[in-house]
Amino acid sequence: MTETVPYWEARARALARCLDADPSVVIIGHATSAPYNSDDGIRDRYPDRFLTPPISEFAVLSASVGAASAGLRPCVFLGTSTFMYYGWSAFVNEAPHVRYLSGGQVSAPAVLHVLAGARRAGGVQHEHTPQSMLQGIPGLRLYTPATPQSIYDVVVAALTGDDPVVIADHVLLGETEGPLDEAASTQTGPLELLRSGDDGLIVGSSLMSQRSLEAADSLADGESLSLTVANLVTLSPSPWAEVAELAERHPFTVFVDEARGPGSPASYVMSRVAEQLPGERLRLLCASETFYPFAPALLDEVVPTVGRIRDTVLAFAAQPR
Repeated sequence: MTETVPYWEARARALARCLDADPSVVIIGHATSAPYNSDDGIRDRYPDRFLTPPISEFAVLSASVGAASAGLRPCVFLGTSTFMYYGWSAFVNEAPHVRYLSGGQVSAPAVLHVLAGARRAGGVQHEHTPQSMLQGIPGLRLYTPATPQSIYDVVVAALTGDDPVVIADHVLLGETEGPLDEAASTQTGPLELLRSGDDGLIVGSSLMSQRSLEAADSLADGESLSLTVANLVTLSPSPWAEVAELAERHPFTVFVDEARGPGSPASYVMSRVAEQLPGERLRLLCASETFYPFAPALLDEVVPTVGRIRDTVLAFAAQPR
């Protein structure tokens, strides 16, 4: 049965499903649905499997990797993504390599949930996009869901798979409502189609996919442009081949990313797609190469907004090919 639920609730339901199904799943953190609903019932339902540690990211992430190597399935909620830098060595240099270095005898399927991107008025130290640094780590899966269905599927896939996982979520997605079918297959594909059209393609990830969807709906109403919008659910392993196949069916493709241009996930995917398609059919819209300012009005000049996505698509669609 399909229901319409907010994003945070879909995530909580997926956690509850995994906790019910597998006694090795444990939650480490202070809240799973903050700031939208810190009392989502997870802590009360599973008090013995919800650990609230002191604030020491190095210790928390190191312990999660050790616990995962010993047979548990820890899911760590750190909050702001920049906090993970304190535990970078454990989660990036140890967990992804355990299976390879042990010859397949041991794995470390720890899951790390962080809130990445510009949450508005977060300031320069709280609005990073570490996806660029995480996307090239062999053995580490990186997810950027954008809808209630995709966050549900991602959480279930992460807590039932054999790889360490980072879920780079976005705090501004919390109240986004959408359909959720808990009985549907939870096979997490690399792409999620949010909208279909014939005139062009927009490829985004996380919040940028929702903004791209809003821009596409506006263009359909006002400019009669019918656009496909796809979300990159998976950033690592890279879905560039699937994106290339989708882009080939459209006259042009705009890649939208909240990360800064050089080395951003979108720029990498676009460069691989450009190996197969003419470069004049591809366009990149990323955050500016500067700090994220505290003032929301200034921030809107740095990160892709609905208006900037709309203007970019309009200008690109008008170019002769």
